[in-house]
Amino acid sequence: MLTSLRIENFAIVSTLELDFAHGMTAFTGETGAGKSIMIDALMLALGGRADASVVRSGADKCEIYASFTFDKGSQPADWLSLHQLAHGEGEVVLRRIVFAEGRSKSYINGEPFPLQKVKELSELLVDIHGQHQHQRLLEHATHRLQLDQYSNHQSLLDEVHRHYRQCQQIKHDLDALQHQASTHERLSLLQYQIEELTELSLQDGELQALHQEHQFLHHAREYLETTQAITQLLSADDAPNVSQSLNQVLQRLALLPQDNRHIQNVMELINSAVIQCDEALDEMSAFATHIQLDPERLQVVEHRMSHLHQMARKYHVDASQLSELVVELQQELETLQSAKINQAKLQKDYEQHVQAYQDAAMQLRSSRQSNAIQLAEDISATIRQLGMPKGYIHVEFTPLERMQAHGLDKVEYKVCTNPGMEPDTLAKIASGGELSRISLAIQMIAAKRGATPTLLFDEVDVGIGGATAALVGQLLRQLGDRLQLFCVTHQPQVASCAHHHFRVEKYVEKEHTFSRVIQLADSDKVEEIARMLGGLTITEQTLSHAHELLMQSHLLGLHPA
Repeated sequence: MLTSLRIENFAIVSTLELDFAHGMTAFTGETGAGKSIMIDALMLALGGRADASVVRSGADKCEIYASFTFDKGSQPADWLSLHQLAHGEGEVVLRRIVFAEGRSKSYINGEPFPLQKVKELSELLVDIHGQHQHQRLLEHATHRLQLDQYSNHQSLLDEVHRHYRQCQQIKHDLDALQHQASTHERLSLLQYQIEELTELSLQDGELQALHQEHQFLHHAREYLETTQAITQLLSADDAPNVSQSLNQVLQRLALLPQDNRHIQNVMELINSAVIQCDEALDEMSAFATHIQLDPERLQVVEHRMSHLHQMARKYHVDASQLSELVVELQQELETLQSAKINQAKLQKDYEQHVQAYQDAAMQLRSSRQSNAIQLAEDISATIRQLGMPKGYIHVEFTPLERMQAHGLDKVEYKVCTNPGMEPDTLAKIASGGELSRISLAIQMIAAKRGATPTLLFDEVDVGIGGATAALVGQLLRQLGDRLQLFCVTHQPQVASCAHHHFRVEKYVEKEHTFSRVIQLADSDKVEEIARMLGGLTITEQTLSHAHELLMQSHLLGLHPA
């Protein structure tokens, strides 16, 4: 259950900290006092969307803490264990921070978590019934979801959904293979292209080697002339050369003092230069031996290079990628050739999964139909209590032809609100007030069957009053005896049935508006109920009526002695 809620700098709330207990808790107050603020703050902690507008004016951020307790082995405990979160004390704290610039952060037991994960956990902790939920009641999908919640056959739903996903995936793969298998022209083209490229007999590194050889052959004469010129400069018989000059330097150095350090260094350097000059001559000679004037070979190389580049242009790739292209085309060819084999296998798998889906969908339909009878009886009994003594509802099924993730059923409520009328759709039969009561009845019935330990009813009793409101209060109190229930209400008949009562009020301090929540003692409850009955002016009559409402609740066994 929800044990505490702390709010800081949210809307017109500066700081608010509330502790809660088991049972039915009512929140009352004037319109605009801020009752919805607490609900909105809790919704943020539970993973709702937020923007910068929720941050109190002048603050840099707002923070909401919501603390829950749960039993060992419960769904929240299993979820926390699955996500490796410590929960030894059976407690979980949801924290939400919204910054003034619009960004937000969410935490579970101090660990940062994405909002989607927070929502997953929240759905196991709190079930929220909003004041506009009756509008959703006009949608067929809502009828199916309510029936499934009432039926508590989640395992069947999961099985149907699983088979549906498998069927969709196989169908997608099958469609792709069927498209591949139908491209006979592509198959023939691939075979021709692979044969043409294979005939090239392109070797690894061949293109680079051809470019190098072409460079050598194309410039052979120029290289030879340059080599000869260098050799002449280094060592010519009929002209001054580097080698002779270096030897002359050595001869002149011999005339200088040999014990001088500088002369010794010069001698070493020149001797080294003479040696390097001789080695350079050897290297140039070796280079020259590889220079060949071979026009025929040059022609062969140029023809080979031209052919490779021509094929590369034809296939719109770089010449160096021709080998990779052959591999890619071969892989595609193999895929197309095996498409028919894979297609037959997938077709068989698809038929098997379709049958499995249909079997699961029929089991789901059977469960829905059997539970629909009891659901209709429970709802009918409740709406008769809520001021429609002859009203009843039944659940109509329409088979769907196409597979859906939720099964093969269209579920729709048909209602009769007055004697002598044929049951028809809610939109045609029910008025606004009747629709609100029917919605409330359904929500109460669904809550009884639900596994969520905490329920929140946000002004779901709008549009009712008098004896009907009293009955609603009694029904909500009965739920509160079994679960933790919060109810935001304007109905004194409903508020008088609560175990715990909080009043929300707005006040101004130093030209700033604030909202506060006060837990009421027994004597304060009488005054608050009287205010709800009589408006701004509390009279002896309204006080008496308020006291009477609370006493009636006590006499009916709604309040502990």
